[in-house]
Amino acid sequence: MPSVQTKLHPRLNKTTLLVLSAGLLVLLASYPLALILPAWTSWENGPVENAQAILLFLGMIQALIFQKSGSSDWKWFWRGAALIWFICAVRELSWGAVFLEPISLSELGPFFSSRQLWYKPAIMPALIASILLLAVLMLKNGTHKLLKPLQQSGGLPWGAFLLATLCMMISTAAEEHLGLTTGLTGAAAQNLEELSELAAYIFLLTGQFQLRYHQSLLVTTD
Repeated sequence: MPSVQTKLHPRLNKTTLLVLSAGLLVLLASYPLALILPAWTSWENGPVENAQAILLFLGMIQALIFQKSGSSDWKWFWRGAALIWFICAVRELSWGAVFLEPISLSELGPFFSSRQLWYKPAIMPALIASILLLAVLMLKNGTHKLLKPLQQSGGLPWGAFLLATLCMMISTAAEEHLGLTTGLTGAAAQNLEELSELAAYIFLLTGQFQLRYHQSLLVTTD
């Protein structure tokens, strides 16, 4: 009776709760911090942007560590997660353009463009090919069959994903896209945009911790 046994365990362990608390703290503090932080804080290659990239690469490394153990379906699940983290990380780095000289500089900081990259035409085809190949391998190894037991154990991190979505909507509003706005302009708007993105990535990491925790529960109740 796996569904009965999993009820003996909390849905979130201490590590997941700790990361979730960090995300909530950043989210709640993002607006007041946006008003007082200097403009350079959220520039490209600034501390907030660098924190985002570090967090994304840490999520990728963590997923790669997780895939070293477990059944084949879980191994490919974590490999898929690692690919998503990697794509987000290199996109945050403008596919590597941030390591070049900026093409312009304004009060909102340096501006980098992936058009500077000699391999720019190959980026999108490589992404599509890698995602399709991984999807085929995940289906072949039965990774999709993990959804039902995860749902039954409360392991699908809907809360973390909804919070991450909320953060990305705030970031979108700070950029005044999709008809949304926060009422902030200039450096304050940019600060809110980047801090909200940072919170979103922390919530995604929360979801990964939750999935890993429930993986261990499902193994112990088989």
